[in-house]
Amino acid sequence: MKLKKLFAGMILCLAVASCIQDEAQNVEAAIDGCSGNHIQQYLIDRNDFTIQLYVSKAADPSQININFDLPTGASIQPVRQLTGDEANVYNFDDENPREFKVTSEDGAFSATYTIKLWQTEMPLVYDFETLSSDAPYHKFYEDQSSENVIRRLELASGNPGFELTKMAKTPEDYPTVRANGGVDGGKCVKLTTKDTGSFGSMVKMYIAAGNLFIGSFEVGQALNNAMKATRFGFPFFYYPLKLKGWYKYKAGANFSSKGEIIEGRKDKCDIYGVLYETDDNVQFLDGSTSLTSPNIVALAQNLDALPETDNWKEFSFKFEPQNGKSIDPNKLMKGIYKLGIVFSSSADGAKFEGAVGSTLYIDKVVIEHTSNPSEYPAN
Repeated sequence: MKLKKLFAGMILCLAVASCIQDEAQNVEAAIDGCSGNHIQQYLIDRNDFTIQLYVSKAADPSQININFDLPTGASIQPVRQLTGDEANVYNFDDENPREFKVTSEDGAFSATYTIKLWQTEMPLVYDFETLSSDAPYHKFYEDQSSENVIRRLELASGNPGFELTKMAKTPEDYPTVRANGGVDGGKCVKLTTKDTGSFGSMVKMYIAAGNLFIGSFEVGQALNNAMKATRFGFPFFYYPLKLKGWYKYKAGANFSSKGEIIEGRKDKCDIYGVLYETDDNVQFLDGSTSLTSPNIVALAQNLDALPETDNWKEFSFKFEPQNGKSIDPNKLMKGIYKLGIVFSSSADGAKFEGAVGSTLYIDKVVIEHTSNPSEYPAN
């Protein structure tokens, strides 16, 4: 009798294990992210199943390396196979945009994404008039394209990280928003340092500075390593001379560090541009390396030149050579140098230090540049 019960129990366990294994098959069919040698930025619209993929103008559109971040067990294939397609390399020269079908691990669900490749340069003027989306938060893009060159780019912010706090009820509650009252009466950017509430206290990320930058924000890294969640820079093909624009700034009342008020310390905003050289080990600078990396070639920054002001005030920072480096024209032509532009309502916001309520307005930003190496100070 005991032996029969033992066999029955074993059969039941096997049956339950089999059911659990079947239930564990993933039903998700989605693209969660994109990476690759050529990819500088990507923007996924999960409602429309579209992806905007940004690569340097130096990339070969017939051989675009894409590594898709998919749910466990999911697979992906182009809807139409083209000449030149192979493992993780796709031809966008003969067809752009392209459709890709994602199939879930259990095979029961699928989704077709339309991927548009943008082979682009960085815009050189930023007016902040246009949003690519206002839900659930404001997403900025600039398009300064002409007949001869495409200059279109999505700007990144820490808004996706702030979304995790569930503190925002409307798009205007986020740290980085578009606002009225720009220099010429149009739109501008408003960056505000925000309290992250109980969620922020739990993960020891007590504030979120309003920020906007050239690059991307990897929300999957936000809780594990917040500084590495920000990836600064996009290929730049000119000699940078100055970073210019207009700002207004008011510091919040109480400066805090690690959630504790620091008496006598006042918050500062930050605006800077950083040109750096990429290599096999460095493809992007992040919050921990953007001002300290030995790959930095030139820096435009002056914290002392950004006092509080209730009225629009112009700033103009020269790109100063760093680390004894100069610009190699051959590397410049190949897109090996990248330029990052960063705006923050709290200069040490990446370390979760700053004052809640600190507010920085930015408008009419221009990257002064030249194609003549003799006009660049270190050449």
